[in-house]
Amino acid sequence: MNRYTSYMILKSAIENLFGSEAWYALKESNHIPTWKKYAARTLTAVLFSIKETVEIYDEGWMQQIEENVERGIIEINSKSTIEEIIGVLAGIFINISFLQVGFMPHRSGSGRKYQLRKGKWKFNHQRQVVYLQTKQQKEDIFIGDQQRKIGFDAQFDLMSEHRNSGSDLSYSEWCQQNEKP
Repeated sequence: MNRYTSYMILKSAIENLFGSEAWYALKESNHIPTWKKYAARTLTAVLFSIKETVEIYDEGWMQQIEENVERGIIEINSKSTIEEIIGVLAGIFINISFLQVGFMPHRSGSGRKYQLRKGKWKFNHQRQVVYLQTKQQKEDIFIGDQQRKIGFDAQFDLMSEHRNSGSDLSYSEWCQQNEKP
């Protein structure tokens, strides 16, 4: 075991993104090029997923996201330690997280202390984030949760029962009306 086993949460997140090959590449690795590869690939995946997923946005916002990712990749490639690479990832993800909320505050150089108080952290004066959910997305969540709860076979039987019932209700509504799990 080496000192890089302490990055298990990061390695698990990267495995969730890219599969077990990524996990094994990073598992006990102190190979800088491997860390650079997966760190840059993670940022690229975030940008790709934002472009594929976010349908309504202003161009300025997307430009800020792209600039953060590009800056992160450049910084990652210039680093010589795993700690520095992880530091770049952390910083870029903080920026992107706040951009996802509305905007990244720029308080650097300010001597004022910013406490975590209501009204001090509302960032919707440049843009507003709206999360929408279609009926199909709600149905998909219900089906996924139900499958984890009762198992594939039991769910398959319930779905067959729903289809055979001829009900006009969605599957989730039918389950609720008939008090099914």
